[in-house]
Amino acid sequence: MTGGMEDLERTMSSDGESPSGDPVVTPEQSPDLEQTPLEDQEILDLNRRFAEVRRSVGALEKVLLQGPRKYSRRDLAQQQDIPERLTSVYWRSLGFTPVDEDTVVFTEEDAYSIGDLAAIVEDGVLSERAFESITRGLGFHMGRLAMWITEALVDEAKHADGADDAEARQQMLDAVPELLETLESQVMFAFRRQLAAYAARAGSEVLHRDTDELFPLQRAVGFADLVQFTRLAQDLSGAELADVVGRFEAVGRDVISVGGGRVVKTVGDEIMFLADTPEDGAQIAVSLAERITADQGLPPVRVGLSWGSMFSRYGDVFGPKVNLAARMESVARPGSVIVDSATADAITQALPGGFAISDGEDVELHGIGEVRVQEMRRDRSAPLDLGL
Repeated sequence: MTGGMEDLERTMSSDGESPSGDPVVTPEQSPDLEQTPLEDQEILDLNRRFAEVRRSVGALEKVLLQGPRKYSRRDLAQQQDIPERLTSVYWRSLGFTPVDEDTVVFTEEDAYSIGDLAAIVEDGVLSERAFESITRGLGFHMGRLAMWITEALVDEAKHADGADDAEARQQMLDAVPELLETLESQVMFAFRRQLAAYAARAGSEVLHRDTDELFPLQRAVGFADLVQFTRLAQDLSGAELADVVGRFEAVGRDVISVGGGRVVKTVGDEIMFLADTPEDGAQIAVSLAERITADQGLPPVRVGLSWGSMFSRYGDVFGPKVNLAARMESVARPGSVIVDSATADAITQALPGGFAISDGEDVELHGIGEVRVQEMRRDRSAPLDLGL
């Protein structure tokens, strides 16, 4: 992925291209074209659609890139004093295909953006290691956000206007320029609010004197997984499956957010979350099981929850407690939440009588060994109010 019109042009290159840049499909390229009179019209329709898409993408790119491509990596080094290695690392970390030193691909805006971050490295404020980590995070999350937004607009066109997939994607291309200013302001707003929240959370960790240096964060970590999702996926169309996954993620994120937790990541039929206290983790875990199992549009969910020390890096968390929660989730019964004995004790101490916890049983967990797991359900704790 180069990050621009090149990708569209590459998609159509197998059909040929005229000097003007529009695709040309000829009978010589497809020996069967003369068998059906309609195929000539189909060729014209294909060329017309491509020209329309090319205009839309070109207009959108003009707005987004804020200027023409005018620099190569060598140009940025010679004219902007940006080391070629940093430009290469920046571009690759954003998730774009590497380019050689003489390919003109960078705009004036690219030069400013790369130059601003590279200057911090050159001044010694950031190491190259941190530079690469930050740009990789930006590339991953902004790429996912861009995909999310464009697909949401496509989905809206299908549902609101009854458009087919091609028509919906064309409507999305036409809609983005009108929404761009609002979307940009929302991105900055969300980023600042999220950064403030994480900074405050990091500040609270400074007060912990008994920190485990290997796994310094005390957190509740949970995994929630839809039961028999693989079998369900075989019986549904792509659109129906997407609706199930979207519904699961929406309900899951609502429960986790209202419960005071944070979504770490989602992978199709599974969601991973964190909470700062044992009782918040318990409330979220039980609420997920209750809400999703009661939802007629979703299969039941099973949840594994563990409390303890872990390590955070690259937007994810790691450690034995994380592995334990994941393994426990895999052996939970549909609609249930299971915890280990240490987590059960922590929840009981934090909120006595809030949750009922079974005596449990010893279970062999893959890669961990024998663990005593206990099923947890709501007792005197109040159900989570989503305010919906």
